[in-house]
Amino acid sequence: MKNQVINFAVIAVMTIFAIPKLLGKPQSIEGFKQFENAIHLNADFFRIFTGISELGMALLFLVFAINKNTTIGKIAFLFLLITMIMALGLEFFARPEPKIVLVIIAILLAVVSVYRLKSLNKTY
Repeated sequence: MKNQVINFAVIAVMTIFAIPKLLGKPQSIEGFKQFENAIHLNADFFRIFTGISELGMALLFLVFAINKNTTIGKIAFLFLLITMIMALGLEFFARPEPKIVLVIIAILLAVVSVYRLKSLNKTY
């Protein structure tokens, strides 16, 4: 039960963060323009790519929540962990001033990923 709550929480968070990026909301556009100079990628391309990745991750977690395939779960949580590490890197090195709320969310999701990866490894 606890693991399913974690799965659906991750699905909700990833979807909530993906939608503004894909819809081109002003706050999202502004945030990705801050990254453009630091990483030398077109802000719109990076914003849409990130939104698609987050939505894809949400779908991967949905598949895992439904069929409980351990391999899919490991892939999903590893993808989430890598994504959160990259998000933290962007917050601290590409943004003029890190947004603390985003940093906290990324840290929490990274910790959850590590916890779930460890618990999924114990199932074998």
